[in-house]
Amino acid sequence: MTTAIREYDLIVIGGGCAGLSLARSLIQKGSPLRVLIVESRSIYFDDRTWCFWGRANHPLRNLEEKSWDAWQFSVLGAAPHLHRPRNDLAYRCIRSGTFYEHAQREIERCPNVSLRLSVDVDACWRDSETVTVATDEGDFYSRWVVDTRPNPIVSNEPRFGQYFCGAEIEAERDIFDEHVAQIMMDMQHDDHGFRFTYLLPFSKRRALIEETRFCNAVSQDQLEQDLSQAIAGRLKGVAFCERRREEGFIPMGISRRSASEDVFIFNAGVAAGAVRPSTGYAFSRIQNWALSCASALSQGAGPLSHAADPAWIRWIDQLFLKVIQDSRNDVPEIFSCLARGMQPDHFVRFLSDNMMVSDFVRAIRALPKKPFLTGLAVLPEFKWLKR
Repeated sequence: MTTAIREYDLIVIGGGCAGLSLARSLIQKGSPLRVLIVESRSIYFDDRTWCFWGRANHPLRNLEEKSWDAWQFSVLGAAPHLHRPRNDLAYRCIRSGTFYEHAQREIERCPNVSLRLSVDVDACWRDSETVTVATDEGDFYSRWVVDTRPNPIVSNEPRFGQYFCGAEIEAERDIFDEHVAQIMMDMQHDDHGFRFTYLLPFSKRRALIEETRFCNAVSQDQLEQDLSQAIAGRLKGVAFCERRREEGFIPMGISRRSASEDVFIFNAGVAAGAVRPSTGYAFSRIQNWALSCASALSQGAGPLSHAADPAWIRWIDQLFLKVIQDSRNDVPEIFSCLARGMQPDHFVRFLSDNMMVSDFVRAIRALPKKPFLTGLAVLPEFKWLKR
């Protein structure tokens, strides 16, 4: 019986999107570092659909489930607005199950990288130049630790963000336009907050239909009711079967987990700045971080946490979130104005991770002025020139 290896160069706590992305990037760079990823779940499921806007030659193109070169937005009761860029920019989808399988295959082929499932981490601390990671399978030791775990959920504590519930369904006959992704459809506001339908058509018969709410809290029963209404409204009596479900929460306006004062322990993932605070997009940010962190490690430096957004973008996010939370009746109009008033490239950069000052100027021109002027009046003093 072989004795388990206990000493590593790097231990990654959490084998989700961030942890596996870092492992994959290190493997692709041919890093000789001895790496251990510890993950609490015992098995991976196809439980998420990760989407992002990207060009045709993006690094994960071999894992794509589907892409759409056109996407729609609509307010409830109004005609939809279509975005169709003039280049290869597309809305691209990767199944979490596909990503998990790919990452595990890469790890299995790499002798210096290991993934251990069903491992719960109790604590980690540093003595001299060694970090101890205490788990229910004993202690492991490393020079560096990257902790990608989300913040613990505090029961009954309101958290503002995107609460979603979705189902992948297959209809008995052709019903979906497989060439157009419906990003934010039937936008509306009710007593439970802002809501919209998100529909990704994988074929003429198969689609992911998801209901999303921006709010502080919402019951699972309400989300299930929203989803049933959305499916019934789209299928209009056509029979269907449900293939799988997904549900979750994406924090918005999240405060970064306090940075470790220890230069050997680093935070990453959703709790450490992976999510764009005002929109909830994270997948591309995680991939960019994983590449940067792997490059630093491969060059002999320590790991990197997520880089902070420029101060002016943080201020814009703060303003946008303030308006979304305080002027909720205006939120459908806000997103509709953005979609109708901006060209696809500028709109995508504004929502995702590559915003330029010119995109912000275009957004200001497109947005309704009253809620944002109100938001400006109550924001704390301008801090966007400070780091």
